[in-house]
Amino acid sequence: MGEESKIIQFPDNRGEVTTSSANGGDEPGEFEAWEPPVKFREKEDYAGLVKYCKHRAERFPDDPYAQFYLGEAYVLNGEYEKAIEFLSHHHKKQPLNIDFQHVVLDALFALGKNENDFNWIEKPVVLRMSDGILDACYHFLKPKRKSRSVLEIYTHFVTKATCFSQKKNSSKR
Repeated sequence: MGEESKIIQFPDNRGEVTTSSANGGDEPGEFEAWEPPVKFREKEDYAGLVKYCKHRAERFPDDPYAQFYLGEAYVLNGEYEKAIEFLSHHHKKQPLNIDFQHVVLDALFALGKNENDFNWIEKPVVLRMSDGILDACYHFLKPKRKSRSVLEIYTHFVTKATCFSQKKNSSKR
């Protein structure tokens, strides 16, 4: 009974995130590419997320996801103007990229601006919570006796818009 355990010991650094870790998704489209950004978000290390995403965006300039993640990291880090400036170039190259549009809108809204404060190539449609939207929801739900799933409501309304804002429509003030 004096034999040592034959359990394999894993290296202590297996949970570390680096910009070029083996499972860190350092290639575009790699299966585990989502892991490092998630770890930075979980730690709320947005400055580290910006640094990581900047490295990937520079390394893979033709990867729209790498560019999107950097813009999103700027927003999470409170660098709204930088996010807008960075993604405006990418929006011009891919004006229908909804990911780019959403990040620009998030940055604009965080700055107290709206969708009219950006020079869009393809302007997104933004639905705001209003009496008209509430009436449309009521008429959508009224004829059904059975409950509706959230997915049905989402599909019916949100797919008609690029962004759904909970701010009241400013024209009704």
